[in-house]
Amino acid sequence: MRPHFVLLLAALVAACGPDFELQSEIRSVRVLAIRTEPAEWVLPPDATTPPGPMTFNALAVSGDGRPVTVSYALCRFSGNPYDGRCPGDNGVPLPEGVLSLDDSNVQAVLLEALQAANPGGGGTVDPNDPALREALQKGIPLFIGYEATDGSGTPGGTERGVRRVTLRAASVPNQNPVVSDVLWEGASLAGPLPTGQEVTFTPVLAEGSAEVYEAEDGPRTEQVFYSWFATGDGEVKEFRSIESVDGGPGDPTSKYETPAAPQRVTFWVVARDGRGGVGWLSRSVDVGP
Repeated sequence: MRPHFVLLLAALVAACGPDFELQSEIRSVRVLAIRTEPAEWVLPPDATTPPGPMTFNALAVSGDGRPVTVSYALCRFSGNPYDGRCPGDNGVPLPEGVLSLDDSNVQAVLLEALQAANPGGGGTVDPNDPALREALQKGIPLFIGYEATDGSGTPGGTERGVRRVTLRAASVPNQNPVVSDVLWEGASLAGPLPTGQEVTFTPVLAEGSAEVYEAEDGPRTEQVFYSWFATGDGEVKEFRSIESVDGGPGDPTSKYETPAAPQRVTFWVVARDGRGGVGWLSRSVDVGP
């Protein structure tokens, strides 16, 4: 057993070496976030009209600045959305990244989703069925597969994944949070930053971004959390940070170790509200003189 342990330890050490890519680093094609408009696919209660279109917008970047294109598909309920076949033969393509009920193939998948949410309905979809109405109030998950590529054909030039969205009956739809600024030393981040030093960034949410919503146990305020990313040779010390809510624990700031040599660095901060809402902000600044 000992040789196996040694081999495992060696593999872990190698994975943590200088070539290991941290979540916050941008060395290959990465989809850092996907924002939808609206933030959730809402069906107004007792509405006689279907929900309007939902548009997908990816924050897709590459390590060398190469442009990235992203394609989307609505995953069918007849298969596993995470099996790598959506986009592909298990997905309905969404041209221009738009999910719309004008597409009969989208209608068919939505019917599958409604049937799956109410297995006791005998395969029918009755809008007055209490079980279906309850499922819609809680939210029915839909799965959107994506493929991002820089066209290089290299292993690091493509990323595939799945974004979950919600179809929900609600009178007040969720909204995407808005990151209005990033501060450094109390001022809007503009640079230049010093070389080889630890600095602290503070995100600023636009007013109303942390919404109050009705949970099962009563009104709650969204607790927005952040993900931080950067190009260049510096190091993001806190990949995740989170806002405090109602005086509870939380710290939205993130520390960053700047590169030792002068260079141009791009930062991204992505905000998520835990209910499907996403927003982000990017800043490119110089490090050093």
